[in-house]
Amino acid sequence: MYHLQTLSSSIAIIFLGLSLQLLTTSEATDIQKVLEVNVIPMRPAKPGEKIELACSVQSYLGNCALVKVYTLSNLPVDFPFGNFSYTYCVCPGEAKTFYWTIQSSRTVNVGCRAAFHLDDVCPEGQNSVPPQHKRRYGINMKILKIIN
Repeated sequence: MYHLQTLSSSIAIIFLGLSLQLLTTSEATDIQKVLEVNVIPMRPAKPGEKIELACSVQSYLGNCALVKVYTLSNLPVDFPFGNFSYTYCVCPGEAKTFYWTIQSSRTVNVGCRAAFHLDDVCPEGQNSVPPQHKRRYGINMKILKIIN
């Protein structure tokens, strides 16, 4: 009888361990990075000089989804040709680079943010599924150093 109780306790402990492992694995997948944004490093610039800000965006979501890409900065930056935001359909494994021309009179931290656009889906035929969580986005910032 003692051996039977020990065996049933061991089975219960193993079952509990497997259940906990499955729970933590699904949580890890849920918080996995699904959108990567990289700012291509910029060379130092002179005050007022036009320089290119380039941001590469890649999705690791399982399906195609609409993404909005726009700029961020800690101080005001001039955009001589316009500060555009881009919306495009990103599919798994694809990377796309977006460009802006910027200028500043002082050193500034600039970058890009890409966020899944939940109000729409990709064009028909691209197997698109809007993401379920609104907090799925990526940000990357770099310093544009202004030298005199």
